[in-house]
Amino acid sequence: MVQQPSDDSCWSAEDPKKAHSDEAVTIDAYFRRIGEFGRYQRSHYAVVAGAWVACAWITFSMVFVNARPAWLAVAEGTTTTPCDDPDAWTIADTAQSVGAEWRLVCADGYRRAGLDSLYFLGFLIGASALGAASDRYGRRKACAVSAGIAAGGA
Repeated sequence: MVQQPSDDSCWSAEDPKKAHSDEAVTIDAYFRRIGEFGRYQRSHYAVVAGAWVACAWITFSMVFVNARPAWLAVAEGTTTTPCDDPDAWTIADTAQSVGAEWRLVCADGYRRAGLDSLYFLGFLIGASALGAASDRYGRRKACAVSAGIAAGGA
């Protein structure tokens, strides 16, 4: 049973003047009572969303890390595909992606998918280790270590 405050003018949707203690209280009535989306909620949203922007940007970068390379035929009139005859083809720009630079193509293409797995494994390890470190040593120290690792890895 929900205990209502003395000023119960906004609790009842049917008749605000006659709210009863056994009547169901709606979420909309709570929001009208405490205020909906104010300055604090906007600032809290900005801080929380801002923290996820960096994480989303890094995750989005995997699109470029694992991009399929563009191929150029070495000889005119080549009719094979790059994986069928690797001597007749070359990667146009090896700096285009990590997969192209490390030649993770054709038979080694499965390794490119392994980059994604390693990336998210790093998230798992980092979240576990730095979460425990923040409990033990404090959030500021753990955040500084996390920023140092990220800067070193970049």
